[in-house]
Amino acid sequence: MPIIETKNLTYTYGEGTPFRKTAVDDANVSIEQGEFIGVIGHTGSGKSTFIQQLNGLLRPTSGTVLLNGKDIWAEPKKIRSVRFQVGMVFQYPEHQLFEETVLKDISFGPGNMGLDKDEILKRARWAADFVGLSDELLEKSPFELSGGEKRRAAIAGVIAMDPEVLILDEPTAGLDPRGRDVLLSQIVSYHEVRHNTILLVSHSMEDIARTADRVLVMNSGKVAMFDKTEKVFARDAELETMGLRVPQITKIMAVLKAKGYPVTTVLTIEQALRQLMPLLERGSRKHG
Repeated sequence: MPIIETKNLTYTYGEGTPFRKTAVDDANVSIEQGEFIGVIGHTGSGKSTFIQQLNGLLRPTSGTVLLNGKDIWAEPKKIRSVRFQVGMVFQYPEHQLFEETVLKDISFGPGNMGLDKDEILKRARWAADFVGLSDELLEKSPFELSGGEKRRAAIAGVIAMDPEVLILDEPTAGLDPRGRDVLLSQIVSYHEVRHNTILLVSHSMEDIARTADRVLVMNSGKVAMFDKTEKVFARDAELETMGLRVPQITKIMAVLKAKGYPVTTVLTIEQALRQLMPLLERGSRKHG
């Protein structure tokens, strides 16, 4: 049974007004437990509206969201408990930091779950350690942290709730290249350790290529593609018509393939090197 499934999911802003706009249109998606899903789409494609329905932040205009087979809106008064199971990290989550200390901020989510103090502290410290925040930083005000540290503190506050599904909306936005790489590797490590389900929304095709098992492509409110990562990025011409680009290395290899070289679709530089090195060595021997 899928951990999350959407059936004919539709969300319309401004229903009954001249400004009516359907942001998500009849989306049918099935996600298995433990998958790492990349979510891509141009600005205005509907991807943010789609993910905000998965944990009940937005209630569908029509259609359903199933969590472990149950409609999350079957009992509206219990929607808050859904948000403990489907954790959401918003873009620039550090703007939501507000407590006196970093530790208190990370403890806020688990505290709302009704856990005892020992369990709350245990979870908060585990989450802080996982994202690389030292004990020394935990006693500081969140506003004394660097940009990358604030981002990690905000993410720790969500993973401290140990959600079954973790949704991250542009988690690396605004970080420098090193900060992006560190945060992304921590997200991947978290997935490997917890074996939970992750949805990563990103404009970085390289980040999606490096991490995702499957990719969901949103376009004009509709699910345009949902397939294994290499199969989605192999459709580079279609993606470009949607205003999306494949990773640079994927594009380079596609050009080589079109010119007749015996290469296949790749997602990373490492994969490309494994295919190109034997060809280069063969060429070197031939001309040696």
